[in-house]
Amino acid sequence: MIEVAAGQRRDDCVALLCAEVYGTSAGLTPLVRFAAITSELLPNHAARVVALAEEGVLKSVALLILEEQGRAAELALLATPAALRHQGYGTALVQRITASTALRVAPLQPELEPFFSAAGFTRWLDVPSADAGRVGLNAQHPAQSAAQLDEVIAIDDERIVRTFKHDPATFERFKQQFVEGVARAERHFAVMH
Repeated sequence: MIEVAAGQRRDDCVALLCAEVYGTSAGLTPLVRFAAITSELLPNHAARVVALAEEGVLKSVALLILEEQGRAAELALLATPAALRHQGYGTALVQRITASTALRVAPLQPELEPFFSAAGFTRWLDVPSADAGRVGLNAQHPAQSAAQLDEVIAIDDERIVRTFKHDPATFERFKQQFVEGVARAERHFAVMH
């Protein structure tokens, strides 16, 4: 497991994560999240991008966002390119992260809970505000109840959308970076011969 260093490779990974997780039918959400992550969370050390890599070639990538008190992080996004899926790379990455970091996950769909349980999230709490109503915790996470969970550093989607509406040049810049990043991301995951 590696931390993807700041720069174009990291931004390309964030573009891939947002595109893969939110999909093409999610309206502006992938672009808004990409803008917030690359311009706010990462530069302020509130998030980091980690990847499973073999001989320098990325196999799966994840975004971790800190909780407000900094005692743990949330596995916010996870993606493995389609050509590399069903080979265990995503599971291996999550297992390595859960073995080394106090971590939580709030799956977008309840059917993902068994995957995350098998990868190291051993305790599940009912949290009505979570996307699927539950939050998984690994063994290192300090919370013992939902009331003890710190808030995760938030992305203000509405503020980003307002910025895009009032500053078309910023919207176009992030759109171009996002589209080009998704297109370039494949090369970071390509098998070198």
